[in-house]
Amino acid sequence: MRTSKLGQLLLTFNPSDWKRFVEFIDSPYFNKNDEVISLGLFLNENPDMELSKEEVFAQCYPGVPFDGQRMGYLMNYLLKLAEQFLAVERFGKDEFQNSRFTLLELSEKKLQKHYEFIKRKVDKSLDTNLYSSKLAMQRYQFAEIEMIHFSNQKVRRFDPSMQNVYDQLNNYYYLQILKYACALLSWELVVKGNFQVSTITDRLVNALIEDPPASPIIRIFLSIYKTIRTQGADGENYFDDLLKFIDRYEAEIHKDEMDEIFTYAINFGVRKIRSGKDEYTSKVLDLYRRAIDKQYLFNGGYLSHWTYTNVVKLALLQNRYEWTEAFIHDYKKYLAPKFYEDAFHFNLADLYFSRMRYNEVLDHLQHLSFSDPYYNLGSRMILIKTFYELDQMESVLSYLASFTKFLQRNKGLSSTYQQTCLNFCKLLHQILKVNSDQKKEKLIREIEQTKPLAERNWLLTTLRAQKINPVSRY
Repeated sequence: MRTSKLGQLLLTFNPSDWKRFVEFIDSPYFNKNDEVISLGLFLNENPDMELSKEEVFAQCYPGVPFDGQRMGYLMNYLLKLAEQFLAVERFGKDEFQNSRFTLLELSEKKLQKHYEFIKRKVDKSLDTNLYSSKLAMQRYQFAEIEMIHFSNQKVRRFDPSMQNVYDQLNNYYYLQILKYACALLSWELVVKGNFQVSTITDRLVNALIEDPPASPIIRIFLSIYKTIRTQGADGENYFDDLLKFIDRYEAEIHKDEMDEIFTYAINFGVRKIRSGKDEYTSKVLDLYRRAIDKQYLFNGGYLSHWTYTNVVKLALLQNRYEWTEAFIHDYKKYLAPKFYEDAFHFNLADLYFSRMRYNEVLDHLQHLSFSDPYYNLGSRMILIKTFYELDQMESVLSYLASFTKFLQRNKGLSSTYQQTCLNFCKLLHQILKVNSDQKKEKLIREIEQTKPLAERNWLLTTLRAQKINPVSRY
């Protein structure tokens, strides 16, 4: 049963889901087939789905020879009910859509008093100064209901509903087209694919910039679009505009939208840092701090361990050691339990490496259990760097060799990150063999140009500080 479509779906149900699903299939409104009810009740008592179809059939219909066609029919029927149950559950959680369809039915039935009562409740729920794509959609759909309702009355008089639905549709359309276009452009920067933003979208954006709508969230996504779309200094100017819009409109935009907005701003700044624009480090760190303080970058109540680590990396680039240590300790409580220990000890190890407290680095690396492949790879690089700084060259060579083999054999790693680490190993190995100023200068240029590459700054600093010896350290 586990491998069947029905089994795979039901395995996602928790006890609360099962309780409501049993009530659902036992309701004559949705199901009148007693055999399907019996099958659902039995599976509720055996939710691990370990039994085969034959075993389930024998338990539900003792003494009856197994009938594959009959069992297949019952399973398919129960699967359709389970899918319908998910839709009903989702619909039941959406108060606006419930009210929306109720208003449409009341309008068609000409129940004006009932209609007005529900309409006032919807009006109140939408009466907020906050902006979001969800609210934009709801305001458009509500305006459309009002237009339909006026049309159903079949009276000839002026009514603002047509103009309102047109205006709300524009707001919703402009926002959605900008958000999807920004997402496409953003994905294009990190994933190889045939992403295309139409010339019509570009023309629309340029027209909106010439005559910007009043909606703050549309103005912000216009800036995001131009920031990603525009190269060079102009893109940086749009980024500065984006920061100003965030400062000005943050309080007017829904928290969920601010999460996405801050992510776009941070990603732009990170790309600038990687291109050598170190002045963006403080800007990105400030964006991270603001977003974390407002809990924009939290998911399910937890701070992402990636965000936690990125903040530490940026702060270390600015040599803000005391602040970094305080951040690591103060925000560890917001990490998900699965990543809590690894993120905490890995970032402390990174901090203590920067402070040249190498014994403490080794101590914290011993606590890692590698809840994420990143901690496995990152800890190996920190360990190799630590042995190098301690002048334990035999250990450096040994760990370099084993790390390289691990990377080459591990097929489950991201190809980009795998190559990032392999380049680190190759270049450090070459650093150990440098025995002339000419080779040193050539290797410096190679490190500067190699992409992708982990620990570029450390490799350059290490190579530049290394004294040339006619006999290599290798």
